[in-house]
Amino acid sequence: PLRPSSRSSFRESAQRSVEGSEPFPLNVFEPAFAELSDAVADLEANMMHFQLMHESLARFSEDFASFLYGLNMNAFCVDFPEV
Repeated sequence: PLRPSSRSSFRESAQRSVEGSEPFPLNVFEPAFAELSDAVADLEANMMHFQLMHESLARFSEDFASFLYGLNMNAFCVDFPEV
């Protein structure tokens, strides 16, 4: 199991990185966070496309429902003697 790091160990590692003896330990995560940032940006763009598609489908559904309602009302109002 991992034991929690103490504040003094963080402070000492930060001092060593400032002095230049070794790199800052969190720099290891920089490429991973850059990739995560790019992936989140792609996800946001895809969600915006999904939102546009949802709005288009909702608008079509409302219009098509109105058309079907009009056909239904027409069937009640018009007499078809040949049927």
